[in-house]
Amino acid sequence: MKFRVLTPVAAIATVLIAATSAQAGQTGMASMHEQRVVGGRLCFTDHTHVGVGQKAPTKRKAIRNAARDWSSFTAFEYGSDWAHWRFARAKKVLCEKAGRGYKCEVQGRPCLSRRVRSATR
Repeated sequence: MKFRVLTPVAAIATVLIAATSAQAGQTGMASMHEQRVVGGRLCFTDHTHVGVGQKAPTKRKAIRNAARDWSSFTAFEYGSDWAHWRFARAKKVLCEKAGRGYKCEVQGRPCLSRRVRSATR
């Protein structure tokens, strides 16, 4: 594997592009996945994220913990525009009793938080 050393100008340009994308709520990584409009939102068709929550006293709180984990990782990878659990598609919620509480895992395909007009991308 070869590593490239960026010149100072290229390094600054890379940082500025990344910062601009982050400010816009996207990292630019979403384009690597197939997408289509579902219910007025652009969604991944081929990629699911998983969130695992910490143990919680109630099932509802355990699901919320897992959804936060899902959102956090999705935001890290694709930006905040993709990181809203409530807009995810093909959702699955798996919970199990853990002592006196619950532990849950959620799965779902990320979708953009804003509505889009185009039918295909």
